Amino acid sequence: MRFSKISTLMGFALAASAQKVKFLPLGDSITEITCWRAIVWDMLSAEGVADQVDFVGSMTNNPQNCKATSAGFDTGHEGHSGWQAVDIANQYIEGWSESTVPDVVNFMLGTNDVNMGKTTAQIIAAYDKILATLRAVNPNVKVVIDKLIPLPFKNAPVVELNKLIPGWVETNTTPESPIVIADCSEDNGYTAAMLRDGVHPNDTGDKLMADQIGPLVTQFIKDVIAERGE
Repeated sequence: MRFSKISTLMGFALAASAQKVKFLPLGDSITEITCWRAIVWDMLSAEGVADQVDFVGSMTNNPQNCKATSAGFDTGHEGHSGWQAVDIANQYIEGWSESTVPDVVNFMLGTNDVNMGKTTAQIIAAYDKILATLRAVNPNVKVVIDKLIPLPFKNAPVVELNKLIPGWVETNTTPESPIVIADCSEDNGYTAAMLRDGVHPNDTGDKLMADQIGPLVTQFIKDVIAERGE
């Protein structure tokens, strides 16, 4: 009888965990080693939904020792410093998607591709493959795509890519699997002064990113909760 009770309790715990909305922060070092994720966690806490969210991904590191002001900051993510969108699309996204089956995804990718000479066409093709792979494991996945922050030493391709993102979203968004844009670009006020090293956000840059990403992710999480009738 004792084991039966323990098994029942474990079953309830697993069921509760399974019902959490799985949020995948996907990207490169601008996802891995910066602090906007902690600020977004605080936003989710302020909206009363943090306990219903699971940040997923194979990574849990926190290189900048980012601190959330609310308890329980979930450091799960799929940010990989130096990685390119084309490599993620062709070699990794399938495995990551299958292992996490995310409900909501935020991604900013392309900075390293630009730096390594990839064309905007190659980057957009990578976006296509990433999206198709995410939808293959969850046809209802909701996606936030970020316009890229400035890259002062090679900004022209970043500007060009950012101009293509709205058209990509319009072509690919669906009622079942909506896509929205978090505008983290210089057109929305992101300046080189918000970079701590010419590439990565400082505290001000993290705040601008979180202000753009957080409300969109929060709304999508609330949408998933409502769709499940929770």
